[in-house]
Amino acid sequence: MSVHPEIPPESDLIRQRREAAVPGMSRRQAAVKARISASQWSDVERGHKKAGSGVVVPVRATADTLARMARVAGASADDLVAAGRPDAARQLRAVEQERDLRHRIAAIPGLGGIEAQLPPDTDGKDLLPLIAAGLDAIERSDLPCTARRELTSTFVDNLIHDATRRYSELLLLLRLAAGASQAEEPGGR
Repeated sequence: MSVHPEIPPESDLIRQRREAAVPGMSRRQAAVKARISASQWSDVERGHKKAGSGVVVPVRATADTLARMARVAGASADDLVAAGRPDAARQLRAVEQERDLRHRIAAIPGLGGIEAQLPPDTDGKDLLPLIAAGLDAIERSDLPCTARRELTSTFVDNLIHDATRRYSELLLLLRLAAGASQAEEPGGR
């Protein structure tokens, strides 16, 4: 007969929040939303897994995995801290800040589509915070509201202009490089 280890507080938190979700959410549905396997979700939620006949081992999710599970289940960073997982709480806060930043930038006319134009491997981690810092500086300034609005518009227009110019330059460079490679190939002249 196997002895099940005590369920860790974070496991109990995730299970309670998932079960209280409206509309209801199965472990499998939650796992899909968190981009983990259903068996991993179940193991973390139970706090243990079977490792052979009669052998049960405790399971502790990584901070990243637990943060994704908490987001899906509706648990907050403060809930994770209270459950003894400040590492996962920091990860969840970082994910929430990134999401808020993306929503904030998407709401600005002219910048809403910038995220879709970013190369897939950058994930906007360098560009988006820089844009947000510029917008924050304008908001925190002592300028009158009208001047802040005009400055924000100029900032956004400049970003769009610069991005468009850089994109056009890139296309020109690609055409030049393609022409140079064809000229170098035997029979390409």
